[in-house]
Amino acid sequence: MKNAAITVMIVLTGIVLLALLRWTTPGYAVLTGPIETTGRQGAPAQTAGFNLKVDKLILSELLVFQRYGKKVERSTGGVWAVVTADASATNRTLMLAGVSLRGASGRTYMQSPRVDGMSQLLSGKELQPGLQQQGLFIFELPADELAGAELVVSREVFPRLTAQLAISLNEGSAIRRTVLEIGRDPL
Repeated sequence: MKNAAITVMIVLTGIVLLALLRWTTPGYAVLTGPIETTGRQGAPAQTAGFNLKVDKLILSELLVFQRYGKKVERSTGGVWAVVTADASATNRTLMLAGVSLRGASGRTYMQSPRVDGMSQLLSGKELQPGLQQQGLFIFELPADELAGAELVVSREVFPRLTAQLAISLNEGSAIRRTVLEIGRDPL
């Protein structure tokens, strides 16, 4: 009887231990997720594949730009967040495909498709090793998402086991405009 009680206790302890391990082990998405490096606006940040320096955050209610030779105006119910940045590759030619803005609530906002075709966009341009490329990242989001927002950039749209930069943006130093005309206004 005593041996049976000891066996039951060992089995129950094993079950509890296995359950504890299962509940505390991160999921597959976390284990294979991006390797995030943090940075801040105004300071250069680097991963193994690329360098990025965010210069300015410009907020506007109306965006005006040239696309395919025509003037385009875009208004929004929220705010346009225009991020100016310098980027370069470190080892080999690459493009930054994964560009998003992580808002105060933790929601992720992808770069606005309403500005596709704008020549000043940095995403989609080839970055060469050692050559700085200047450009813009443009997002459309609710104004209350700006406090503590982060620009998140990677080579892939959905990075797995690869580098990703998370650059904290300073809303307090943001330039605010009612109308921002890209190509005419100094950025």
